[in-house]
Amino acid sequence: MHQSAAARLVWLRTLIPVPALLVAFFFALPIAGAWQSTLSPDVAGPFPEIRPFQAEYRLGWAEISAAKALAAISYQGRNALLTSSGGTTGFARTLYQLDASLDARATRDGLQTIQSAQLEKYATRTLSTRIEGNNGNLTSLREWIAPDAKPSKWKPVKIAPIRDLFAASLFIRSQPLAKGDKVRTLVFPGGSPFLVDIESLGSELIAIAGTPRDALRLDIKIQSVNTKKGNALEPHRKFRSGTLWLSNDPDRILLRAEVQVFVGYVFAELAAFHQISNAPPQ
Repeated sequence: MHQSAAARLVWLRTLIPVPALLVAFFFALPIAGAWQSTLSPDVAGPFPEIRPFQAEYRLGWAEISAAKALAAISYQGRNALLTSSGGTTGFARTLYQLDASLDARATRDGLQTIQSAQLEKYATRTLSTRIEGNNGNLTSLREWIAPDAKPSKWKPVKIAPIRDLFAASLFIRSQPLAKGDKVRTLVFPGGSPFLVDIESLGSELIAIAGTPRDALRLDIKIQSVNTKKGNALEPHRKFRSGTLWLSNDPDRILLRAEVQVFVGYVFAELAAFHQISNAPPQ
């Protein structure tokens, strides 16, 4: 494959900011009528919570590695904690510099957002996204950190119940997810809300780092929710389709994610995994 530096830069810019890919980050098809009545019940499912762990992922485009990410989940009292970070690597970094981190906290009982803080550090500026939650309602502050940047204000997310990426991933994971099961929920990664439709396609074998793994395959569709137009559903501008594979075991670790976008597909794949103590990682 021969591409110019400019062409490579185009597809690199379609990569989802690294921490956000853990879930997820991945969401399309307009529907008519009062769609909010079709949301899944806002109740955590019966599947046991994940054991504390740390994992490393490689990310890229069309099987070309372009970034890596570390993620860890632990518990502190009645809260679940996510600590994650990553960035572009190798040749990709010469074209597109990005370092990102996402720290988030959710309730262990209802898997609701408590707070999250994400930083995306580019070559010349940094984007900060902060989210605060209260019983399914969210407020957010999104601002560029630069000398010439205009100050931003906290804004309410004008639709509920809704979760940030971390709480949403825990909520989806908690559901039974038997073959044919569907989950429909609202997710707010920080810019605008999305309606996420997930369907379980059952178990299948998938090769991860050359090793066959029993996985649970999830099909994903995403639509944007336009809160300025009466919560109208609109197609995602870049997303085409997505698939997640979770380990088909008591941990349900993300093994691989693929998202089809207008220039092909981007992916995240598990590179290393180990259980950790319950102490939050430093």
